Amino acid sequence: MVSVVDKQTTIDEVIMSRRSIRRWQDKPISRDTLDIVMKHGINAPNGKGIQAYEVRVIDKPELLKEMSDAIVKDMPNVGERTGFRNIFVDAPCVVFIAAYNDYDLSQVDCGLLGENIILSAWSMGIGSCCLGSSARMLNTSESAVPYLKRLDFSDDYKLLYCIALGYPDEIPDARPRNEEKVHFIE
Repeated sequence: MVSVVDKQTTIDEVIMSRRSIRRWQDKPISRDTLDIVMKHGINAPNGKGIQAYEVRVIDKPELLKEMSDAIVKDMPNVGERTGFRNIFVDAPCVVFIAAYNDYDLSQVDCGLLGENIILSAWSMGIGSCCLGSSARMLNTSESAVPYLKRLDFSDDYKLLYCIALGYPDEIPDARPRNEEKVHFIE
């Protein structure tokens, strides 16, 4: 049995070492591994136990490129950004998370789900990058409509954000955090 100290050290290492990754190895993530990561994701806390989200996973780089190309067709300036590869930072796998429109705290549930996915993935050596602008572009691009429909979210759900996943080909340094953001109230 693992002691509480060992568990804390492990979670501390996972949380404190995780970084946003934007360069990937040319190595797919197995579906078995993705199943574990998704299981960890959906076991996040959620309000009223209703799991106010829907999740879709695309692990086909060709399909992700098609989606990205559709967006760039409507928004050419996106493709002109320095370092642009595609709207999913060229990741080999992307998780699409949709929020339930009829529950006002669905976005909280989606955030908890995503953090579990990100930390689970990192604990297995898989990097991630949260992509809010990719979801915004998918939601607003006329050329992306067929791809958004292909994600097949229920009518009362809307794509909220994406998470790029893959084996990292970089480990960036941590950016400074402002500890002044936290205040204890007496």
